[in-house]
Amino acid sequence: MYKAWVFVHLFGVFGFLLSHGVSVSVLFRLQKERHPDRVNDLIALSGSSIRGFYVSLGVLFVAGIIAGFVGHWWSQGWIWGAIVVLVVTMLAMYGMARPYYRRVGFVARAMAGGSQAVTEEQFDSILASGRPRTIAWIGFIGLLLILYLMVFKPTLGFGGVATGPAPAASSCVPDGTNLVIRAHPDLSFDRRCLAAPASQAFTIAFDNQENGVIHNVAIYTNSGAGTVLFRGALVTGPKAITYRVSALDPGTYFFRCDVHPTKMTGTFIVGAVSPSPSASSS
Repeated sequence: MYKAWVFVHLFGVFGFLLSHGVSVSVLFRLQKERHPDRVNDLIALSGSSIRGFYVSLGVLFVAGIIAGFVGHWWSQGWIWGAIVVLVVTMLAMYGMARPYYRRVGFVARAMAGGSQAVTEEQFDSILASGRPRTIAWIGFIGLLLILYLMVFKPTLGFGGVATGPAPAASSCVPDGTNLVIRAHPDLSFDRRCLAAPASQAFTIAFDNQENGVIHNVAIYTNSGAGTVLFRGALVTGPKAITYRVSALDPGTYFFRCDVHPTKMTGTFIVGAVSPSPSASSS
């Protein structure tokens, strides 16, 4: 279900960029066109893309909101940041483009009708305005910021890193290189501690049992999550995956689900392997 809504969201994004691209292309074409009738035709072409623009915008918003709920993203700072950037970018582009289009269209219609109120030199200076380039840069920078937020998912100061010491786990000791952990449907791991032997590569068998929800397992140096030691691939449940992790130095670390970093956390111990009962008795 989550992937389906993400697909619909991306479909809306594609339609949004396609229809908006028509308007941006017209902006640049106007700078080279000087015939009033063709200028009017270009403005009409831009106006014809508005319906597709708003339909696509509605699709991407609705699908994105639903995907946010299904994937439990609304506690994350990046998704709110992306929405703010999108809204600010759209308002800025609209606020600059609409007066420009109206002015150019008004003058072009007047000149096409035979009006002498505006000279060709004045018409040329209007069309040669640097406003289209400014509008394009605003859109380009806004798109880059949104892509950054969606790909890297920064916390932006909330909904991210768990603060304070890692959960206590005094009874957690390494007993082999094959670790197992599960994600339950209530947004929790089935254990708060994992342990692996020092200086040995190991595996983590991760079973995401939550239908349609994304989880992973990532290991950090501490609960501040500033330095990542291992980041497992995201898994949409129900699905199991086996992570292969390179050897780590002895120490007490922190693990979490990067998608739900305040709810799904634990302590990761790297140290000496606990001796088996037969070995200790001998």
